[in-house]
Amino acid sequence: MSEKEPKNLDLSKFENVERPVETEHEKSSGTLGLLMDVELELSAILGSTDMPLKKILELTKGSIIELENKTAEPIDLLVNGKHIGKGEVVIIEDNFGLRITDTIDEGLKIHE
Repeated sequence: MSEKEPKNLDLSKFENVERPVETEHEKSSGTLGLLMDVELELSAILGSTDMPLKKILELTKGSIIELENKTAEPIDLLVNGKHIGKGEVVIIEDNFGLRITDTIDEGLKIHE
């Protein structure tokens, strides 16, 4: 296993993945091509908690904040603040990563 790949990651399902097909309108106008270079903010939300202002003001270096999410719960994946899926945390060398486990379509149904 390469040190740069997440542990236990099966990449076989990503082989031969086809890109979305452009419609004739998109090909003629170049709309899809123009959007391919637009940068979006991708965020993974590890967890959250509610805390009174008094407790927040007491936080110092080394303070521990307990999050409401359990360690086995999926992590929320957002693009520009919109929830688009869920995943699990992986470690790649010294960095955290997110393995996407579910995606949400426009009807907000989760795909497995």
